[in-house]
Amino acid sequence: MPHKALRAFLLFVMLVLSMQPVAADTESRVRYMGTSIFTMPTAYTRSAAAYINDAGHSAMMVSQEFMNKFFEVSFLRHLNGSEKGKNPLSAKIKLLEEGETLPAVVWGASDINTQLGSKIFYFATSKTIEAFGVNIHGGFYKHPVTTDRKYFYGFEKMVFPLITVGAERSDDIDTFGIKLSPYPGVSLEIAQRDRREEMYNIIYFRSF
Repeated sequence: MPHKALRAFLLFVMLVLSMQPVAADTESRVRYMGTSIFTMPTAYTRSAAAYINDAGHSAMMVSQEFMNKFFEVSFLRHLNGSEKGKNPLSAKIKLLEEGETLPAVVWGASDINTQLGSKIFYFATSKTIEAFGVNIHGGFYKHPVTTDRKYFYGFEKMVFPLITVGAERSDDIDTFGIKLSPYPGVSLEIAQRDRREEMYNIIYFRSF
C-alpha cells in the first residue's frame, strides 16, 4: 500500500473508533497512553519497553513507532490490582511535524480494545527548545463519561548531560520528578504525584 494511502487509512480507522459509545471510567485510566512526560502523553513517539510502579500499582508497557515516527502503538499490561489481566492498547498519529517554530501535534486513542471501559481520545503537542534544553508539552483529552475537555501540560529540562527534571499537571494534580540515564538507552524515572504518591519507572529504548 502506498505511503500516503496507508496514512489516510490509519486516520480513517481512528475516526471510526472515535464514534464508538463510552462507558464508566476512572481518572487513573488517562495515565500511560503511550510515550509520556511521566504519565500524560506527549506528541513524540518512541520504541521502548517500560516497567512502571505507580503508587504500588505495577505494569509493563511496550511502545513501538512506525513509518518514520508517524505512528505509535502501545500495549499496557497491568500486573496487579483490580486491573490485572486487562491490557489496553493505545495509538497516536502525528498530525503535524515539529519545525523550527511549529510544535509537533498528535491525535491519540487509548484503550482501543476497551479492556477497562470506553476509549479515551486526546490531542497532544510538544516543542523542543534546544537553546535551553527544554521540552514543553500540552494537550487535552475528552472525558469518556462527561465528554468535558480535560487539559494537561508539562515540561522537561536537562540540567546535566544524564539528568533531566520534569513536571506535569493534569486534573488539577501536580507531578514532579527526575529522569536519570545511567546507561545508553536506559532511563530511570522517579516522581511524586500530589506530594504523596510515589512513581518509579524503568524504561529501555529499543526497536522490537
